[in-house]
Order: sequence, then C-alpha cells, then structure tokens
Amino acid sequence: MLKFFRNLYVIALALSVIIFFVLLSGCSSKNNQPQESKTETSSTPAKTKADEDLIKLSPAEIQQSGVTIAKVAKQPIQDQLSFTANILANQNKLAHVTPRIEGKLSKVIANLGDHVKTGQTLAEIDSVPMGEARAQFRSSKTDLTLAQANFDRISKLYEDKVVPQKQFIESQSALERAKSALYADSERLRMYGGLDQQSGSTYLLKAPFNGIVIEKNAVIGELANPADTIFTIADMSTVWIDADVPERDLQYLEVGKTASVTVTAYPDEVFNGKVSYLSSVVDKTTRTVKARIELPNTEQKLRIDMFAKVVLNHSGTKDVLVVPNASVVMIQGIPNVYVSEGGGFKSRAVELGARYN
Repeated sequence: MLKFFRNLYVIALALSVIIFFVLLSGCSSKNNQPQESKTETSSTPAKTKADEDLIKLSPAEIQQSGVTIAKVAKQPIQDQLSFTANILANQNKLAHVTPRIEGKLSKVIANLGDHVKTGQTLAEIDSVPMGEARAQFRSSKTDLTLAQANFDRISKLYEDKVVPQKQFIESQSALERAKSALYADSERLRMYGGLDQQSGSTYLLKAPFNGIVIEKNAVIGELANPADTIFTIADMSTVWIDADVPERDLQYLEVGKTASVTVTAYPDEVFNGKVSYLSSVVDKTTRTVKARIELPNTEQKLRIDMFAKVVLNHSGTKDVLVVPNASVVMIQGIPNVYVSEGGGFKSRAVELGARYN
C-alpha cells in the first residue's frame, strides 16, 4: 500500500540521544587482556545483563574513535508518495528477434548476456526457401542482361530499318518483363532479409539495434520459423517501472513529475527518473491506475525484475524525528542505533520509515 514518506533520512521512533557512528568491537582494549586467576571471593557486585550489553568508552577513546554524539530532533520533511514495483525493460527498446524465413539453425553465435550491436549476426540458418529465392534472383538478373542486350541490338537494327517495328516492340516488351521479374524477385529476397547477405541458402539472423541478449532459444539443428522468438534483445540504457497507483492519489501525479528510486542492490544510491505515462483507464477491480516511471540506466546497474521503491514529492510538510543513515546499524537483520546511557553506549532496535536525500 502507498504511504507518505518524510526525507532520505531514516525516521527513528522514541529516541533521545543517538550516536552517529558504528561502534566496532575492541573499543576497549582492557576487555582483551588476560586476567590472573584468583582464589579469593571478589567483593565486587556481579555484572547484570544490562551492564554486559553496555559499551563503555573513556573520553579519550571516544575522541580517538571519532564517535559523534547528537540529540534527536524533529525536522520539517516534505510529504511524499511512495510505492513499490519491479523494474521492466523499456518496451520501446525491446526486440523479439525472429527469422523471416523458415530453416534449420546451423550456427549459434550470440549468448545470454552478450552486448550486441546493430546488424551483428546472432545465428545462421540453413533455409531451402532462401536458396530458391536467391537462385531465382540470379536467374532474373541473367534474363535482364540478355533482354537488355537483345533490345540494344534490335534497336540499332530498327534504326537502320533492317528489322520491322513488330520485332522492335517485342524486344522492348521482353526487356520490360525482365525488369519486372527482377524487381519482384529482389523484393521477395529483400522481405526474406537476404538481399544484402551472402549467397547460397544461408540466412543470417541479425540484431536490430544495440542491446543485451536477455533471452535465448537457439539450439543448433532445431527448426526455426517466423513464429519462433530465437533471441530477445533489450536496450538497457533506459528502464521502466510500472506501478498501480490508487485513484485517490492521482491528484499528486502528472506526466513529467520527478521520481526518486532505490533498489536493494544499491541501498545508498538514489536513481532519478520521471513519470512518462499515466493510464486513462481505472482498473475496475483494484481501483488503481497504471503509472510508468522512466529511468536512465547508463551504468547498467538497474536490471529487469529488480524490486524497486519509488518516491514522489508533493506539497505539504510534517515534523518528524530523523537521524542520518550512517547512525543505523543492522544487528542480525534488525536496524539499531546506539544510545548514550548509564555512562556508556547501548544498542536500541528502532523502526525505520522512509529514506530521503
């Protein structure tokens, strides 16, 4: 469900004084020194569990460790709308590569994850129809050459009044038919994608644009036809995030609005994008509207199906407790901060809200 965030600080609840530094083990070297065994009973009171959890540092050790102590205070934070969704490939830059003609895969060149360029050969296919089309094209070219030579010869004889007009017209018609036949055969070969490729029956399956091979269904010896997707190529320079936004929150959305995105793989990095599309249709069942965020991905850090959190600012502010991200320490998967207490420092589990810039 969507909820309102407060800024790229984490929001800690019910804290008084926080240490903005991760206390490392070995803060006190005295604890690591071996102790001499004693036979007499110590009069010092036994340490309680609370004392054991307390990390004590002298003023000199605090200064040497670079520990900073500050009070938690409320700050005015701009209200934000947040939602989660998965990262998608830019569908305008996604290609399902299929052969234009049927045949048998004879050579597979591209592999999953390969970065390919426009026109790069991905696979080779042996195709009987391709061989027939190329043979017919060559035959038509030969017929045109002969028809042109015959027309040139008849034209000269006709000018010298050696042959009748009928013969001249027939040679002219034969030339036009040869031209038409060659054009038809060249168009068929072009539609097959073999007009500018090598001779014989080999069909070259090529990349339509620069991108990454994200799907491969190519096995040497298998049949391939125009209905089969042999490769899927995605240009990952930009990616999409499609989210279902409740209709009550549409008042905060508009095309062109900036959005901040974070992903688990890069928790300390914020990716900025914009709302590129808002559906005109409200889903009857969920009462949500499809919203799309487009993000630049020049460093290729964002990947398809990554889980992402999207935050959009809107008008309004609230006063909330905030602490820097660096003050939060994960202990057994639970966020904690260190609190000054009883002459030392003790970890306290906290409930986190939003993270903001």
